[in-house]
Amino acid sequence: MKESGRANALLVELLLVIFFFMISAAILVQVYADAKLKSRTAQATNAAMLEGQNIAEDLYGSDDPEAVLKDYGFTSQDGVWTLEKKGYVLKVTPKVEETDSGTLRTYEVAGVEGGKTLITLPSTRYIPKEVSP
Repeated sequence: MKESGRANALLVELLLVIFFFMISAAILVQVYADAKLKSRTAQATNAAMLEGQNIAEDLYGSDDPEAVLKDYGFTSQDGVWTLEKKGYVLKVTPKVEETDSGTLRTYEVAGVEGGKTLITLPSTRYIPKEVSP
């Protein structure tokens, strides 16, 4: 009878050790899954930032911003230019204000992933009108 009690105790100890390792493995899988998701989001944010900066600079220096956006592959819908990239979408929202002294062009370049805005970059350029003496 004494041997049976010792065997049962050993079996319970083994079950507890197996249970501990199962719980530890489940926690580690969750941690690695969260890390992978954060890594993808960071990668998309970085790519959107680099691409958005290039587009904002090109829009600032361009005399024909629509041609620049078309060259990048943007499509216009309801006044907003969109470009689908791997992992994110770039959106450019133009705003033009005409005044007596010139034109103020403002562009908001935004990187969006799954409905969440990753980054927003403004680009503003003032183009003065020629004045006759």
